[in-house]
Amino acid sequence: MRADRPSSTARLIARCTLLASRDPIFRALVPPDAPAALIAMLGATGGGLWFDVCLGNRGLRSLLAAFERLILPGITAHYLARKTWLEHRAVAALEAGCAQIVILGAGFDTLSWRLHRRYPAAKFFELDHPATQRPKAAALLPAANLTFLPADLAAISPSRVLARCDGFDPLVPACFIAEGLLMYFPAPRVAEILSDLARFPRSTIAFTHMAPGRDGRAAFRGGSPAIGAWLRWRREPFAWAISPSQLADFLRPLGLKPQLQAGADELRAQILAPAGLASIALAEGEHLCLAITPP
Repeated sequence: MRADRPSSTARLIARCTLLASRDPIFRALVPPDAPAALIAMLGATGGGLWFDVCLGNRGLRSLLAAFERLILPGITAHYLARKTWLEHRAVAALEAGCAQIVILGAGFDTLSWRLHRRYPAAKFFELDHPATQRPKAAALLPAANLTFLPADLAAISPSRVLARCDGFDPLVPACFIAEGLLMYFPAPRVAEILSDLARFPRSTIAFTHMAPGRDGRAAFRGGSPAIGAWLRWRREPFAWAISPSQLADFLRPLGLKPQLQAGADELRAQILAPAGLASIALAEGEHLCLAITPP
């Protein structure tokens, strides 16, 4: 991504979520307190008048939905299911006594902002690129148990960033979340980040990863070639992919073990079906994993 601008992907996903909140099919998967925060964050980035017009016009929203079906069918459903699955992991950790949630590359996601109010005894930390985090921090009200830590994770390890924060306790179990982040780094950097997180005792790591296609590249299945071109133009191309069947071997030398894994089938069964959306299109190619540090 460009050093002076918020992540284009973060803005895209925020806009997809807002459009979903106005859609009678998808709105059940959007937390009711998320849209206001998303609007505030996007407003802080500036330059979004065109989207504001689309958001308020049913016909234009339908046009954008048709554009999605043309470019990558089911990507909004995937984003929503992915976020819900990760939120379930975070809530399960908190209910089990986890006192710290750390989100890497949070973008304009609202998870920590929403959960920090429901769990005031826990602490929430977001590590993200300064250009993306700046408008987010400006848009949301500060809180004693929600801390924004600017960091370029392509160049600095999460543990070094957290070591500078008085509120984070490295000896207290934490749940780390890396949604839509690791695929932008080459494999050696991914290994460095995951190995760094594995040093924290009794912690869990929930992350997403792309699976390679038939050509070996990281990409969503059935998507237009324009997607890769857009990502390259925005300087946010995918760089890492790994098959779910190879993930355990990749994680083992890093000190991690997969505990849960989910692809399109699991997201459909666990997230979409209970919401009455089992038959809708769902983009494929990105997988989720909850990893633990073995005893």
